[in-house]
Amino acid sequence: MSSASGPDLIARAILWKDDALLVNANRNSKTGESYVALPGGHVDPGENCVEALKREIEEELAAQCEVGDLQFVSESIYAGRRKSESQRHELTLVFAGTIAGEGTQEDGTIQSPEKDKNFRWLPKSELASANLLPADIKAFLLGEIEEKYRFSDTR
Repeated sequence: MSSASGPDLIARAILWKDDALLVNANRNSKTGESYVALPGGHVDPGENCVEALKREIEEELAAQCEVGDLQFVSESIYAGRRKSESQRHELTLVFAGTIAGEGTQEDGTIQSPEKDKNFRWLPKSELASANLLPADIKAFLLGEIEEKYRFSDTR
């Protein structure tokens, strides 16, 4: 939960396998919006981001994650996910990574120890049409950030 002291710190992983991106499908109960997000979660007080990401992957997927380099930083302020929740403010660090032992089923879904998780492999060809949140992470993955924020030469 966001606090008055600042944004929640989130660590997420970009995990590719056979031209598909690992995502968790969900629905915002406050807005009704369906979306997908990269795997990961909150960094606990006193925990470093890499260890938090490894812990979250272990908890959510019963899998091992090798965390690579930081790829992108995203800041989001949105309505929140639950009707009782006020606005949320998140700072998300997105790392490259690899995963092993995630137990992919024949239909592409992944059984999670956490009942509210709906992990699946999203084909790269479906990324542009997916509601991947936060939107700037999707834009980064699609290679649009460089174009959107390119500075013009004014000399």
